[in-house]
Amino acid sequence: MTRQMIEWLSRMRRRNNRVAMNLPVEVITGGKKIRAVTQDLSAYGMFIRMSPPLPKDAIVQLVLSPNGQRLITTGQVMYSLEEVEARTLGRFPGIGVVFRDPVRPGDEQFSEGVLRLLDNHAASQPTQDLRIVVGDPETRLLERLSTALDTAGFSVATATNGMEAIGACLARTPDVVLIERDMPVVDGLHVLQELGRHPELASVPVMMMGTEFGDLVRLQALQLGAMDFIPKPFTVLEVIIRARRWARTSQRDTERVVLRGTLAELGLPSLLTMFEQEKKSGQLSVTRDQSVAWIDFVNGKIVRARSTSLDADSRAVLMHVLDWEFGYFELAAGAAAPAKADLESTVTHLLIEHARIRDEARR
Repeated sequence: MTRQMIEWLSRMRRRNNRVAMNLPVEVITGGKKIRAVTQDLSAYGMFIRMSPPLPKDAIVQLVLSPNGQRLITTGQVMYSLEEVEARTLGRFPGIGVVFRDPVRPGDEQFSEGVLRLLDNHAASQPTQDLRIVVGDPETRLLERLSTALDTAGFSVATATNGMEAIGACLARTPDVVLIERDMPVVDGLHVLQELGRHPELASVPVMMMGTEFGDLVRLQALQLGAMDFIPKPFTVLEVIIRARRWARTSQRDTERVVLRGTLAELGLPSLLTMFEQEKKSGQLSVTRDQSVAWIDFVNGKIVRARSTSLDADSRAVLMHVLDWEFGYFELAAGAAAPAKADLESTVTHLLIEHARIRDEARR
């Protein structure tokens, strides 16, 4: 991922930090002025309590007056919550408004004023010890989850597409991630794969939600690092309980996953060579179809290899697994080393031996 892409993702993450904040706001539409109160605020929009709410897609002028300074911008109603639906979501009736991108000096002043409000609010709040990134294309669900998780003690970053979710994780490592399987731009499986490429994110527990999980989808998600599946519809309490459990587990985890990925992108010989050069210690798990293999490292040396598909000594298992060109891998640092080493050769010598065996098999 390029530096420009990372910077863009970081900016998108900042835009998605929303906080509960009750501020007087004037909503001007059709020549009428409506006085209302915000329920939450972010750099990209706000939710305004209002009954009856304005219709979706309505263009409005918004006026905030923090510390007596009058700030004005234009926005658009992205969704509208009537009484019944709002009660179902545990929210007040009202409208979700997105700010237009700054095009006039007044818009710039409004954006700067909102950022100051958010910064001042953050400085005055106690630090929440659990961080979560929530990704779902449905804005109303994000509103519901964000409010509930914030109340439950989480610092919440939200994302409406897969790239925003990745950016939120890169900007600040979360304790747990909740992601929808079917996300725009890139889907939840791609998010899992991207997180696995970053040592600081590979160990973060990821809960995947969706309306349907077939056997193949669940298997692929597990291979890419998913820890939990939450079928829709669900209760908010269920999500909170699961999220807190996984977040606490990740904070206590001593066998930390530091790298995940696919063998199609990073072959096993390259992986083993990298571990030898960096003197890695831990356990590499490799899966292909229904087979699983475990390779133990100590200071960059392979000391043991086991597999569910072959009952043999470590050397034979390693030669067998080195033939796998497709599959998934996961490296856990801090895993306990075996009491007895079954291998003494360096990775380089083992790779040379495997190349010789393959050459002989082709003759």
